[in-house]
Amino acid sequence: MTDDPTGRCEVCETCEALKALEAEGRVSRDQSMEVDARVRYRRHMREVHRREVPLPS
Repeated sequence: MTDDPTGRCEVCETCEALKALEAEGRVSRDQSMEVDARVRYRRHMREVHRREVPLPS
């Protein structure tokens, strides 16, 4: 989630919260939390911002 597909037109609190949750999972080495946050972020982006976030390569 290093890219910013929202375009930063306005700050989205949900995007920020999900990015923080993903980072917390990464730091605490909780892969379940990290993946869950990524999935929720991608779903949020698709449903709310109408943008697709590419899967990590």
